[in-house]
Amino acid sequence: MLDPFGAAPRVAVEMARAGQRVLVAAGNPVNRFLIDLTAHPPKEADLQAALAELAAARKEGERLETHIQSIYLTRCINCGRELPAEAFLWAGKTGEMTGRIYNCSCGSGGEQASTPEDIQRAASWSRTQALHRSRVLERVAALDDPDRPLAEEALNIYQPRAVYALGTLINRLDALSTSDERRRCMTALLLWAADSANSLWPHSAERPRPKQLIAPGVFRENNVWMALEAGSKAWASSESSTPLSLWPEEPPESGGVCVFEGPLRELAGELAEIPLKAVVGAIPRPNQAFWTLSALWAGWLWGREAVAPFKSVLRRRRYDWQWHAEALRALFGNSNEVIAPQTPFFAMLAEPEPSFLTATILAAGTAGLELEGLAVRGEQEPVQILWHKPEKALRRNLAADVRFLRKAMREYLQERGHPAAYLFVHAAALAALAEKGMLRWSEDALAVLDRLILEALAGQEFVDVEGRANPESGTWGLRKWNEQQSFKGI
Repeated sequence: MLDPFGAAPRVAVEMARAGQRVLVAAGNPVNRFLIDLTAHPPKEADLQAALAELAAARKEGERLETHIQSIYLTRCINCGRELPAEAFLWAGKTGEMTGRIYNCSCGSGGEQASTPEDIQRAASWSRTQALHRSRVLERVAALDDPDRPLAEEALNIYQPRAVYALGTLINRLDALSTSDERRRCMTALLLWAADSANSLWPHSAERPRPKQLIAPGVFRENNVWMALEAGSKAWASSESSTPLSLWPEEPPESGGVCVFEGPLRELAGELAEIPLKAVVGAIPRPNQAFWTLSALWAGWLWGREAVAPFKSVLRRRRYDWQWHAEALRALFGNSNEVIAPQTPFFAMLAEPEPSFLTATILAAGTAGLELEGLAVRGEQEPVQILWHKPEKALRRNLAADVRFLRKAMREYLQERGHPAAYLFVHAAALAALAEKGMLRWSEDALAVLDRLILEALAGQEFVDVEGRANPESGTWGLRKWNEQQSFKGI
């Protein structure tokens, strides 16, 4: 089995646990580490032991835990006791501290307004941040590296206090003499803390993973040590280990994962002699925040050599859907070159939205894959897509047009028998285009397709039963249902 994306470690590991031999192309060093953690999940006792060893390390004559916690001190509004805050709250636009979150033994706590003392302490870190920033930047890009300014720009999403705390922990990890497994657990904890400590996490009940390097209206400055403690619970697992090897070492016949440390394009030339029976993976969506942060994290945790092949993400500024379609098309094309005709290609698409689906179907279709099936269960559930490599290339004599799309959507709704959310209708239209070989590549193909589908849906025979202003948020049906088709309701 080949996973050309390397974006969902659990997919590869679950296939291996089912007895498959899985080859994963993973260009992101962080994703490679996550595959390792998934294949060899650490036990809670091991993580707690790693945290304890890290806590006992010394910094300026005191325990490292005490030292890191001390930089987040705040004062209880009730009893006046000093204690570490869980987080400080900041306004994204003004850069002003607006609150703090703590829990005192006296029973007071929760979210409280920040005090002048809190603001003064935070300001003191801003005045001394230059040295700390320089140290963590050096692990990503040298002073004369042309990518250094880009790394500096990425580092701006961390508060000065977080930069100091993370830099101190990383330096102590380098200095510790410990076992490989203990170090792996410490690295996992630091990765969790580095992810938790940036300024992209909004202060809200629901906090979806940030996808852009834009500070939210109110963000959390999380306590780095408390993030380490949270990581010891988040990474802990009782699952058994799965065989894991690095290319070109093969996994055992009983099943396992082999990781190629690079993108598929660098591996494609070596796959001609491997009988791949299927391609399976989760399609990544554009995520500027994760990819950019991965470059920082890789440098911090494993050094400049580890991040060097991946550092180009720091230069990337274009993250629109057309760009993503181009990237996926290249990857699909590389996959298509190394698999035999009729080889199945199964992919999952999480967090589906219309343009993401268009980019994927367009990229695969124009890279030579033939669509077999497209399953959309719900707007919040992964889309499942099955292609195969055809014996002969598809003919593409016809171009997409509004009349054809209206016919395809009408037939879909008649067969369904009741209105459908826009995503379902959009998917039906794309599937019809792919089936007829009407997908053609151009520099604006994605925008053209999305516009044609909306134009077709604007015809008189379709109606948004909810009357939404935005057609993509509506629920669509036919104005006149076929008399032989029962209406089943929404």
